[in-house]
Amino acid sequence: MKKNVLFILLFNLIFANNPNIVAESDSTKPIALDAVEVLAESKSITSGMFLRNAEPSDVVSKSELDQFRYTDIHRIVGRIPGVYISEEDGLGLRPNIGVRGTGSLRMEKLNVMEDGVLIAPAPYASPAAYYSPTAGRMESIEVRKGSTQIKHGPFTTGGSLNYISTSIPTSKLNSVSLDIGSFGKTLMQVRSGDSMGKFAYLIELYSDKMDGFKELDGGGDTGYTKTDFMTKLRYSFSESHALEFKYSMTDELSDETYLGLTDADYSDNPLRRYRATALDEMDADHSQVMLSYAAKINDNMSLAIVGYSNNFARNWYKLNKVNGMSLSSITKPTADGWNEFYLLMDAENSADDAYRIKANNREYYSSGVQAVFNVNAGNHDVQAGLRIHSDEMDRFQWEDRYGMQNGKLVMTTQATKGSDSNRIDSAEATALFIEDRFTSGDMTVTAGARYEEITVMRDDWGKTDPDRSETPSQRKHTMDVVVPGIGIEYAINEFQTVSVGVHKGFAPPGPGTSGVTDKAVDPETSMNTEIGFKSNQGLNSLEFTLFTNSYDNLLGADTAASGGGSDELFNGGAVDISGFELYLRRILVDNGRIQMPLELSWTSTNSEFQESFDGFWGEVSKGDELPYLPDTMISLNLGLNVDKLSANISMKKTSEMRTVAGSGRIAESNATDELTIIDLGLRYTLQDNIRLSVGINNFMDDDGIAARRPYGARPTMPRSFSLGVDYTF
Repeated sequence: MKKNVLFILLFNLIFANNPNIVAESDSTKPIALDAVEVLAESKSITSGMFLRNAEPSDVVSKSELDQFRYTDIHRIVGRIPGVYISEEDGLGLRPNIGVRGTGSLRMEKLNVMEDGVLIAPAPYASPAAYYSPTAGRMESIEVRKGSTQIKHGPFTTGGSLNYISTSIPTSKLNSVSLDIGSFGKTLMQVRSGDSMGKFAYLIELYSDKMDGFKELDGGGDTGYTKTDFMTKLRYSFSESHALEFKYSMTDELSDETYLGLTDADYSDNPLRRYRATALDEMDADHSQVMLSYAAKINDNMSLAIVGYSNNFARNWYKLNKVNGMSLSSITKPTADGWNEFYLLMDAENSADDAYRIKANNREYYSSGVQAVFNVNAGNHDVQAGLRIHSDEMDRFQWEDRYGMQNGKLVMTTQATKGSDSNRIDSAEATALFIEDRFTSGDMTVTAGARYEEITVMRDDWGKTDPDRSETPSQRKHTMDVVVPGIGIEYAINEFQTVSVGVHKGFAPPGPGTSGVTDKAVDPETSMNTEIGFKSNQGLNSLEFTLFTNSYDNLLGADTAASGGGSDELFNGGAVDISGFELYLRRILVDNGRIQMPLELSWTSTNSEFQESFDGFWGEVSKGDELPYLPDTMISLNLGLNVDKLSANISMKKTSEMRTVAGSGRIAESNATDELTIIDLGLRYTLQDNIRLSVGINNFMDDDGIAARRPYGARPTMPRSFSLGVDYTF
């Protein structure tokens, strides 16, 4: 009832008056569809190849990224309604993001793209990504939702997350950005580019370092070092034909762990980290090569083709067991042997082999080609697309054993490489889609369908054949699916529209069957509907959407990140998720000298299992709610622009979340805390080519529990400060 009253008051406020329309900013510009139009606007020639026009609330533009200079993707997309996040390390290194009720764990139910191309390490064979593009170097971020995003695939229930990399400049540009801040934060971004007749280029170097904010028993860094390099080369044969080459690489070394804290230790010091995790470290390298071609065949036809290849290698060397007990035991103080297990978390000395540290060593490969053909014929705007894709995860792991000697971990038994998990999961997929956007009077209909054939395979050598000299056990499964969708939009007047959309949701499982049994696991399917209202007048806009996702068959995976680590897949049966999204932007003051914009997003969500079962989500009873799905999320951003000074204050409030399925009152031990995070950003233009910035994140120093997975209570980043300068020449 309170929510309804608040909404009515807010709705009245929105339409109480109608301030003058002001010029559009880059956040309201649509992303161009035509590949050559994209080229003309200096973006990647295929960055929009699968994308229709983006609504303002689904895009975080360059100017909006500049408001706070975030490097954490959770903070960036947190301002978009319908986007759910679950923090893990407080730094955004391991993103957990979901859309409209899809699971947020490792973004495994999202299509994660960079410049319109799948960027997750192995989106079909192993979708739970431990890699995500470096958010801090991006030019903008897009989230695609609803019935017209089925073309992206293979995951069509919630949406897609698209990172837009830096554009090639239209004229000579050299720039340097430097930031320093709390916890040893140092960031540098260098760009150089130019367009010279038919040839254009961009070179970008990005370096981000931090000592970390966790306090390791006995001392030591808990931060990271990331280095990115990207170059783009473009040659325009004519105004209608262009070729573009892109190469990027990322190198990461982060002192991160899977282990959280007990509630008692969290209460004493939320930033503490146990001595037993002192050697935990992620060593990861990623590279991408893309070659794109765009052609404007005539005034009504265009074609865009891109070939891509991604390589990702990582070894997360991290604590796996202590005294024979798994790390999930940290949350089970009543378990047998827990006291001995817990005492070893910060022991000065121990028996040999008391600690088992696993080398989670894996290599990922993905490659493919995708194309879109676009035809404008009268009232019809038709897209037809193709993607041929293959990917692979090569898992080659081992587990060394250590003892604690005078407060330091010392290896006491070295394992044989490949003696823990030794398998290759692979997938091949062919996808086709066709979509027609046609208009009739005040009505616009977007209808289409996606067909996908997917073959997933597993070759498993077990734990006794590290040389892979024997014939592995094999599994293979082929599935195909047709995913239709339709959206209808009706223009009430020049500024207001109503819409309705329906589409099928689909998520493929991993290789054939579950990770540890021969039990068959079905793909995830759902029927998704949305009803919306939009009012856009310049920078003043309102969007309201009611959505429902009705799952016939929910899919879950018991990965280490989720807490179990068995790799088993589970079907959860029927689940209903519904909610509303509100997005509001108003210019409160605009008198020529002073401008005060307001942005508000509000998401309310309900979920309910439709049947009882026992599995990945625990003992579930009909009527239980899904875990890690907050009832309410509110994001508020208030800005002030006066001459050369710009200031923004952001508030993100997230209600408590269940960490296990259930109903009724949430037990404190199975809940995150309600969080209210306030950030401040100031920017001052010293000269035309020099800009200064100041940032304060988590201004109120909220230290509530942000998550309980994997393995224990976890904080968000505490209050932090930053100073920055941008110099262009």
